[in-house]
Amino acid sequence: MSEAAIPPPPLKKPPRAVRALKALRDRRMAAMALFAFAAGLPMGVTLGLLNAWLTKLGITPSTIGTLSLLTLGYSFKYLWAPIFQTARPAPITGFLGGRRSWLLLLQGIMVILIAIFAFTNPAANIGLVALIALAIALISPTHDIVLDAWRIEVARSDEDKDLMSALYQFGYKSAGFISGFIALLVAARAGWTVTFLMVAFVLALSMIGSIIAPEPASSKKPNADRLSFLPSLPRGVSVPAVTVVSIGWLIGFVMILTFVMQALFSATPPSGGTFVRSEGPWIVGLTVLVPAIVSAILVFRFGAQAAETPVRIANETRADSVLRNLFRAIFDPLMELISRLKWGAVLVLLLALTYRFTDAVWGAFAYPFYLGDQFGALGHSLDDVAIASKFFGVIATILGSLLGAVLIAVLGRMPVFFVGGVVAAATNLLYADLAAGAVVLDSFLQVSHLGPPLSALADWAAKLSPDVVAADQGQRMARLMVTIFAENLAGGFALVAITAYLTSVVNPRFAAVQYALLASLTMLIGTLGRPWLGEIIERQGYYSVFMITFWLGGVAVVLSIFEWIRQARDTSHATSLVLDQDD
Repeated sequence: MSEAAIPPPPLKKPPRAVRALKALRDRRMAAMALFAFAAGLPMGVTLGLLNAWLTKLGITPSTIGTLSLLTLGYSFKYLWAPIFQTARPAPITGFLGGRRSWLLLLQGIMVILIAIFAFTNPAANIGLVALIALAIALISPTHDIVLDAWRIEVARSDEDKDLMSALYQFGYKSAGFISGFIALLVAARAGWTVTFLMVAFVLALSMIGSIIAPEPASSKKPNADRLSFLPSLPRGVSVPAVTVVSIGWLIGFVMILTFVMQALFSATPPSGGTFVRSEGPWIVGLTVLVPAIVSAILVFRFGAQAAETPVRIANETRADSVLRNLFRAIFDPLMELISRLKWGAVLVLLLALTYRFTDAVWGAFAYPFYLGDQFGALGHSLDDVAIASKFFGVIATILGSLLGAVLIAVLGRMPVFFVGGVVAAATNLLYADLAAGAVVLDSFLQVSHLGPPLSALADWAAKLSPDVVAADQGQRMARLMVTIFAENLAGGFALVAITAYLTSVVNPRFAAVQYALLASLTMLIGTLGRPWLGEIIERQGYYSVFMITFWLGGVAVVLSIFEWIRQARDTSHATSLVLDQDD
C-alpha cells in the first residue's frame, strides 16, 4: 500500500508589521483618517473650545462640570445603535449607501450646529448654549456608531482592525490642531464668532471622506436576518426583563436631567459632589449593573441562545416592535458577550468603565486649569494654551498613537494595553506637581537641559501674542509644554490600546450595537464625576483633583493585569484543545 501524500507546508505569512504597512495603501485607510477627523472636531468643540470660551467669560468650574454632563450622549449611544446595525440608506444622501449616506448626513448637521454656536452669548443665555451642546452630543455619538460599524465591516483581517483603530485615534486627535491650536489663535485675534465658523468650515471639508470611502460589501447585500437572543426566550420572561431595565434607564435619565436643569437654572444650585456621591452609584447601577445581571440570568438561568431572526416582521404590533428593538439595544450585545466570555465579560465591562476615567473626567477642566486664575489654575493666555496643548500636545498624541500602533503590531494588544493604563494614570502626577509649584518639573528641566531651549521658544512665541506676558513666561511655558507633551503622549498610547482591545472583543455580527455599548461605557464614570470634581476644584484646588485621578487610574491598571492573565489562559487552553485534536 502506498504511503499517503504528505501535504505541503503552509505558506509562511509576512510579519504582522509588514502586513499592516501594506494595508496603508488602501483607500479605506485614507477614508478612515478623514472620518476620524470629522468625529474629533465636534468633541473638541463641546469639551474643549466651548469650555475655553466659558472660562474666559468667567464661568466657574462647577458650572462647566455640570454643563459637560450633557455629553452623556456619548455614554448612552448604544441605546439607539440598533437602528444602525442593519445598513439602510439615509434620507437625502441615500445614493451613497447604507453607511456612507448616514456619515455624510450627520456630518452636515454638525456643521450647521457648530456654526450656530458662533452667534450665541453664553453669559446671557446659557440655556441656548446647553441646548446646542446637547444636540451635538446626540448627533456626534450617532456619527461614531455608524463610523465604528463601517470600520469593523470593511476590515478584512486583524491587521486591518488594529491599523484602523490607530488611524481612528490619529485622525481624531489631529482634529485638535483645528479645534484647539488654530481655533485658540484665531479666538485671541478675531474673536469667538470667527473661530466657530472656521471650525464648521473645516468640518465641512472633512466630508470628503464620505465620498472616497468604499461602502462595506455587507451593506450592499439585502440583510434579511440578524442574530438575536429574543426568539429563544418565552414572552413571559423577555417582557419583564425589558420592562425592568427600561424603567431603570428612565429613572437614571430623569436623575441626570433633573440635576442639570437645577444646576443651570435654579437660584440655589444643588451640590455636584452630593449628586455624584448619592445618585452616581444608582445611575451606574441602573444603567450598567442591572442590565448586565439580567442578561446573565437570561443566558445561564433560561439558556438563551442567539438565532437568526428577520429584520422586519410582517404584521408586527407596535408593542412587539418596541419590545424587539429595546431587547436588541440592551440585551443582545451584553448577552452575546456573557455567553461567549462567561465571567470574562465582567472584566471587559469593568475595563470599559474604568480604563479612560482620567481622560474622560479631565477633558472638561483642561482649559479652566490652563486659562483660569483661581483654585491653583495657571493663568496662561489663549496663545500659550494653543502652543503648549494644541500644538505640542496634539503632536505628542499623534506620536503616542503611532507608538501604540507599532507596539501592538510587534508585541500584541495586551502588553500595550497594560502599559497604556500605567502611563495614563502616572501622568496625573505631573499635573499635580505643576499645580503645586512645579518643584519636580523645574528639577527635570534643569537636569535634562530642556529648560533653556523651551524657554527661548516660549519667549519667541510671546512676541507674537497680543496679550501682555509675565516676566517668567519662558519658565512657565517650559513646565506646561513638558507636562502636556508627556500626558498627551501617554493619552494617545492608551487610546490606541483601548480602541484595539474593545475592537478585539467585539463580535462582528453585533458590530454597531456591541462596540457602541463598550465604547460608550468608557465615558460614563468619568462624565458623571465631573460635577463632583468641579466642586473639589473650588474647595481644595486642582492639586487634590490630580491626586484623586491618579489613584483612580490605578484601578484600570490592576484590572488590565487580570484581563491579560485571562486572555493568556484562554489562548493556552485553546492551543491545548487543538493539539489534543491533532493527536
